[in-house]
Amino acid sequence: MTLRGDWNTDEDFESARPGTLYWTLSMYISPDDVATVTGHPETRVTHKQFARVQSAHPPSILLRNAIDPLFNDIADREVLGEVQEHLLAADDAPDLPEADAKTRRNAAERKIRDSEKLIFKMPDVIEWSTEGVTYCASPPGLDEERAVRFRRFWLAHNNGALSYHLAFSHHYASLETDGDGRGYDPSTYYFLSLLQKLAAPKEFEITQGHAAPGTPTSVFASQTGISPLDGMTVTDGTGTPKRFWPFVKQRMLDDAERLFDRLAVETGPRPAGNFEKILIREVPFIEVPELTVPKSRFMFLFDDERFFKRLMPVDPLTQASMARKVMVREECYAPYQQELAKRVKQAETANTAVQLDASYWQWVANPLDYEALIGPELGYIRPSPDDLFPDVQAMAHAIRAGTAMRTVDAHGVPLGAPEPLHIPAFELGRTDCLDYLFLSGFNQNIIDFMNQDTSEILDSIDPIYPDSDEQSDERFFVRYANHRAMVTYVPKSRSLETGNDYIGTCPYAFLIHALTLHNEFLAREHEQRSMARIERIEQLVSHADDQTASRGARNALENQETFPGDSNFEKAEYAINQVKLAEYRDFERFRYANPFRYDTERDVFAKLEELRGTTRKKNALAMAIASLEDHASDLGRRHQLKADADAARRDTQLNILLGGTGIFGAGQMIYWIGESAAGDPAGDPPKPAEPVEMDLLGVFPISLEGSVIMAWTEAVMIYAVLIFVPFFFYILGSAIGKWAKKKWPDAWLFNLTRRKSHRLRR
Repeated sequence: MTLRGDWNTDEDFESARPGTLYWTLSMYISPDDVATVTGHPETRVTHKQFARVQSAHPPSILLRNAIDPLFNDIADREVLGEVQEHLLAADDAPDLPEADAKTRRNAAERKIRDSEKLIFKMPDVIEWSTEGVTYCASPPGLDEERAVRFRRFWLAHNNGALSYHLAFSHHYASLETDGDGRGYDPSTYYFLSLLQKLAAPKEFEITQGHAAPGTPTSVFASQTGISPLDGMTVTDGTGTPKRFWPFVKQRMLDDAERLFDRLAVETGPRPAGNFEKILIREVPFIEVPELTVPKSRFMFLFDDERFFKRLMPVDPLTQASMARKVMVREECYAPYQQELAKRVKQAETANTAVQLDASYWQWVANPLDYEALIGPELGYIRPSPDDLFPDVQAMAHAIRAGTAMRTVDAHGVPLGAPEPLHIPAFELGRTDCLDYLFLSGFNQNIIDFMNQDTSEILDSIDPIYPDSDEQSDERFFVRYANHRAMVTYVPKSRSLETGNDYIGTCPYAFLIHALTLHNEFLAREHEQRSMARIERIEQLVSHADDQTASRGARNALENQETFPGDSNFEKAEYAINQVKLAEYRDFERFRYANPFRYDTERDVFAKLEELRGTTRKKNALAMAIASLEDHASDLGRRHQLKADADAARRDTQLNILLGGTGIFGAGQMIYWIGESAAGDPAGDPPKPAEPVEMDLLGVFPISLEGSVIMAWTEAVMIYAVLIFVPFFFYILGSAIGKWAKKKWPDAWLFNLTRRKSHRLRR
């Protein structure tokens, strides 16, 4: 079996050669999960503890010494006079107890620079579905083995999170002559595209029968039904082929075992046991329903002058920058669309997948009959209206130089006036077309890259940097991004030469990638917690208990945050303050606020933040918090109104009680007056009755018998008792009920009304 690429085993330092892809896959571990693995889930690991772990580990010291100066060149990493992110080597230094310090250091230096040798192997056929059509590609050489170099390392972040980085590199260009075209073939382009599909397999679906409907399928499963995940294998020094994601998981867990053993010196002994489920958190991959993947992002860097010139074209005569639309012409790509349309129709008739087999790739290598295009029968392309090209090489040179013209259309019908034909990228066999189709597809993570029209190609090769003529004139690099990957193309790079030996990529590009990764997942976690807090606020305000979103995050918060306060309004006010505090404590304090010194990296970082949704999430949460502040003011006003109403009601009740007491006191006095007026004829000595005489200021004299006064008083007192006693017990019961509800807030009786309301809403 042919092996494509090589490992450069005779080099002490790995050179960055043209025609090489550098791929960094980064997996994120949240600070809470890191703390859980240490055995202290309530206490996050601090950046100072990570710094001490780094300083106690010689390979990590050497990794820091090599890469940190490059990080510091382009970014202001100082926070309170110190750096809060730390590179940590995955491997330990060789055990040389008898060697001197210099020998041990040299051994550690070689260890940190060494890369592993891997062999990637694809199946001989790749199948995918897009826009309702299934395609099956089998270009020659697809199943040839590929030599890949491999490195791993950790990055500890400022909030106690960790990211695990796997760096792969593959030299795909021909080994015989740098820059020749034998490495730029369809099988190579599919291999490079499938590397991206391993991490983000969109355009694929889980084959029926591999999992029950509605059951999530993990990328770690023995079979997923997704072609690249099941068909591509990785072979390391053990000689045993493994599928990609199980290989990644095993390496990560092995490296984590060593790292957390070193970290335990700072945090204390960690609990024994398997922590796979803690370190590898899987999330839904929305492009493939029911597929779950680890929390990860990735970056690609192409050291390739040929690709760079395609994406940053220059005029071959003046060397001035040219528009990409000059290079990508409609007439160049129409034949590809026509050939695919013909094969799609054949597949529909035969009820099979669209076959991109050997005959198709033979056609791609020679899509046009150039001899016919310049021949006298057609004369489609000419040097002048009255002349013909002597051979196809002269035609190709004229098209690139802009001196060719068309005097007839593709069917030989004369045009009204000659049309100039200038395609600076033109090459016989249209290798420029194949390059542009691949590059545009790769930038957008599209495996179906052969099925693109001109507008799609131009959209996909429009970079995030440079985005102005002034930036384009610098011609250092060109960068693209989709929502999971950053893709960089360089013609050459000094920083890549340095960083390649230690982290397997360019440190400048890696720092942008790593900080964006951190900010994105920090924003996602902050969003989840904030939404859980907001739901709890709504729950307190509306007395509802049927919340559905973020239930897991909300339940976790219940154990961490208790709300003081006598009422739901007081608890809601406290909860709002917690949300506002968390905006700084959990997010702004640890978010990297674009620390880059130069506009190149600063602009790319800002655009990645926008593309990944970090900026949008931050702005949305800021609006939510501002709305909560208004809500807090409204709650305070409502709470004060309620407090005032309660106070007024209590005053009224007290006044009524006092009034009732006064009525009973007055009745007792009036009854005594009546009793005195009635006398006691049977007493000893007898007391005669003496009516009460009142003249009402001399206007209406009244005489009341004592018996009448007592009878009326008794009648009034009976009615007063009938009214006063129930009211007294109502006030007493309300006071006891409030006291009991405060003491036992979760009692079934006090939640009965809310439970009935919940059932009615359902």
